Amino acid sequence: MKIRFKKKTIIIFGIIAVIIIAILIIAFSKKGNTYNFYTVTKGDVIQEVSESGTVKKGDIVPLSFKTVGQIEKISVKAGDEVVKGAVLAKLDNSQLNIQLQQARANLALSQAELDKLIAGASKEQIQVAQTTVDNAKTTLANKERDLTNAQSSADNDLKETYEDALNTFNDSYLKAYNALTAITSIQSKYFSDSDQYSLEVKSYKKSIEDVVGEMKTFLDAVNLYLTEFNIDSAIWDFEKNLAVIRDDLTGIRTIVENDSYRKTVSSTDRESLDTQREYINTAYTNIVGERQSIVSVELANETDIDTATANVATAKDALKTAEDNLALTVAEPRIEDLNLYQAKLRSAQASVDILENQIYDASLRSPVDGTVVSVDKLAGETIQATVPIISVLPSEEFEIDVDIYEEDIVKIEDNDLVKISLVAFPGQIFEGKVILIEPAEKLIDGVVYYQVRISFNSAPEGLKQGMTADISIITDSRNNVLVVSDDAVQKDGEKTFVQILENGKPKEKEIRIGLEGDNNLVEVIEGLNEGEKVIVE
Repeated sequence: MKIRFKKKTIIIFGIIAVIIIAILIIAFSKKGNTYNFYTVTKGDVIQEVSESGTVKKGDIVPLSFKTVGQIEKISVKAGDEVVKGAVLAKLDNSQLNIQLQQARANLALSQAELDKLIAGASKEQIQVAQTTVDNAKTTLANKERDLTNAQSSADNDLKETYEDALNTFNDSYLKAYNALTAITSIQSKYFSDSDQYSLEVKSYKKSIEDVVGEMKTFLDAVNLYLTEFNIDSAIWDFEKNLAVIRDDLTGIRTIVENDSYRKTVSSTDRESLDTQREYINTAYTNIVGERQSIVSVELANETDIDTATANVATAKDALKTAEDNLALTVAEPRIEDLNLYQAKLRSAQASVDILENQIYDASLRSPVDGTVVSVDKLAGETIQATVPIISVLPSEEFEIDVDIYEEDIVKIEDNDLVKISLVAFPGQIFEGKVILIEPAEKLIDGVVYYQVRISFNSAPEGLKQGMTADISIITDSRNNVLVVSDDAVQKDGEKTFVQILENGKPKEKEIRIGLEGDNNLVEVIEGLNEGEKVIVE
């Protein structure tokens, strides 16, 4: 027991010593600023899928279309010899051809639109736009002249109306003054006593005398200043005062018809009284007419000026639109427009590419040289995708079958280059290609795999069925590009960077990378130059 405890204690102390030594080495390394570097250079970046498989003689290859369709034609029969790429059968692709014609037309249209945008407007288009601007300027000048004329005409029309009103004022005042003179005469002849009727007539006369004086005041103001305010004030005053005179004359006429004066007042004076009342009524009507005339002229002038003003505003808008159109016509294309039309062009090209690929896939081609061993469908039949149509026995003597994990199968395509290493031929690398990817999965220990078949470009002499082969399927590559070790590349979110040594201290330098290879190299697109040294973690 003591021996065991002693051995255990020695082991523990040994482990502790190793840890302490490691810590000291790391600390000393950092203290001494010792770093490992990788020099950026040009090289090849390769992505590959590696797996092990088994050599076997070629099996019958069942061939099927990738899409649903109706078989239009089968070109071979059992026993026919075929070469790789030979068309064995075709699906009806008439609708695809129609769609392709339309897609190509759309592509041509998109290209024409982009070319037109880049070329800019023609001289003729610029001239048309300039002419539109010139015409709009002329129209605006005409409309502004029309507005000036409308304003001038409105002033003249209103002035003439005011002058007509002034004449009416003078005439109305004359009629009012004459009425006062006539009443004064009648009052002095017949109503000079102090009886009730005489006092009433005297009061009527005094009322007429007052309003005539007021009318004279307004008339003098209008004659002195022929303004809208004076005219409007005079109209309302004359209208009011003429109504007063009319009512006063009516009152006096009523007294004259009284029994006490019917025979006393002469017929001539009664007729004069009636005549003056008619004159005052006429003057009152004329004043009301002048007021209506002024309102009508003012409304008409306002309408004409508003119409002319609106026409000027419309002409200004038209000129602004024409100038904007001219500026747009002669302007360089905006980057946003270029991007839009280029995107349309790419979209149209993609549609053409998709249809061309669909038409290509509508022909069933032999993946290998070989012999047709069976034709399982007839022309005119409608078939589903992946249903075998024709089976071909490859002429290749040897092939390799490998099972590829589902995560990697999506990277692999027909005709991908394959590097092959054989245990029986150490140190030698042979080339081949992918000739078949089985569409159906297979389960191995509960994990999904897909079988891939590989043919030799040239099989070595002495190759035997059942030999083990290590294969690397090249799924992508970049040749002669700037590369850096993946041990130097670090990521933080969407940021990718390396560390360089600057003034004896590590410093982050952001870069943009491309293909990340399986050969421990990463393509550098931006951020580093050939010959730069980066720190390797």
